[in-house]
Amino acid sequence: MSKILEIIMLKSEQHLESNNILAAEQFGFRKDVHIENAIFTLTDNILIALNRRQQVGGIICDLTKAFDCINHAVVLSKLYCYGIRGKCHHLFKSYLENRKQRVSISPHILEHDKSSDWETVTHGVPQGLILGPLLFIIYLNDLPCGLHEGAKPVIYADDISVLLTAKNDEELKIKVNHTLDYMIGWFSANGLALNMEKTNVMKFTSSYHQNEALQIIYIYI
Repeated sequence: MSKILEIIMLKSEQHLESNNILAAEQFGFRKDVHIENAIFTLTDNILIALNRRQQVGGIICDLTKAFDCINHAVVLSKLYCYGIRGKCHHLFKSYLENRKQRVSISPHILEHDKSSDWETVTHGVPQGLILGPLLFIIYLNDLPCGLHEGAKPVIYADDISVLLTAKNDEELKIKVNHTLDYMIGWFSANGLALNMEKTNVMKFTSSYHQNEALQIIYIYI
């Protein structure tokens, strides 16, 4: 029964697509859009910048447990802002809220069963279910809005890359650090976190040179 209700609720995606609410930079979990489109867009923007003899850098982000950190209250408020209101919004609220979980340790590990208390789940999209991917891309949907005009984000689910172009290295470093400052602030405000060990900042050059790591001057944390 729950799967049938999820399919009905998924119809809200038609509202988001027909009104151009979903960010064009998001290529994940969308109809008629595939990973190949994201790869082409990313490489095409790099090549266009290099052909124009511009300096081009990229921020390749890795989010820490992104799907598990989605705040239910925040995603519900975003759904409301995007026009999913009334009974439809109440259905999404009912779908997310009052889920409970606990941890049980097998008797094969301990001499007897051991379980924690039941706790209400307030974060995370239910993975393996039909609505999880849609809720996730809605959660990230307003990320590109605050980026400055020269930044070109390419997002595939939780894989986020941002390309920046400049006339010289110094200008590129300033733009990279300004963009990182904004993105880290946005992630923090939305309960997400960059995994800095796996996040890369680099400068792209022609095929005759190696791509270079780009020094980060300043990061807001």
